[in-house]
Amino acid sequence: MSEGAIGSDVGLGVGLAAAAIVAIGAVVMFAGPSQIVTAGGFGVAMIAAILSVSAFHLFE
Repeated sequence: MSEGAIGSDVGLGVGLAAAAIVAIGAVVMFAGPSQIVTAGGFGVAMIAAILSVSAFHLFE
């Protein structure tokens, strides 16, 4: 495997893992019983979304 292909696979894997965390954060955000939990879900979703996009751009 070439080094470019390995870097591309790492970016894809990290990006998809962070995207899964975004989905979990969104579920927590909408199903949270209190405003604190909802805000925490929103924060987790936003940070994971930034990491997901960054991983795609960094490793591609």
